[in-house]
Amino acid sequence: MKGWLSLTNLVGLLVLLLGVLALWATQESSEFKPLNLPSGPQVQDHSTRTLRLYFAKDAQDGLVVEERTIQVAEGEYLLGRALEELVKGPQLPGAAPLVPAGTPAPTVFLRDGTAIVDLPSAYGGLGFGAAGETLLIYGIANTLLEFKEVQQVRFLLAGQEVESLGHLSLLDPFKRP
Repeated sequence: MKGWLSLTNLVGLLVLLLGVLALWATQESSEFKPLNLPSGPQVQDHSTRTLRLYFAKDAQDGLVVEERTIQVAEGEYLLGRALEELVKGPQLPGAAPLVPAGTPAPTVFLRDGTAIVDLPSAYGGLGFGAAGETLLIYGIANTLLEFKEVQQVRFLLAGQEVESLGHLSLLDPFKRP
């Protein structure tokens, strides 16, 4: 019995009790806090909207703007819909798609004026040269910057920050000129 009441055992028991009390105190004081997910412009009713979409020129030497009128449903997320329309490709003569047909649309979130675009992993393997990659990134960024709620655009690839897709730096946000 004398070995059980040693100073080391008593200090250990005291540390254990203090740890349990600290855990209990933090669990008691923590209250439910709702998750603050990014949001963005949503449609309040069924209506038509005109989007300004930026596509590559056929000559691949710049961007061309296509105004597209779409039907939107109540509660539809406009930034996400704009990227879906962009991936569908242009309807304007002289314009070329930014991505091959069948490529999934990126996901976009808005937080404090920053549109965060999460490119699917397929975008990392498109194999575009510097010009094609530049047209892709600027086409997406310029399309999103047409929304008054968006002050800048940042890019992720499959949920991860990346330096580039191969050529153009994605470290800094893209802003209105």
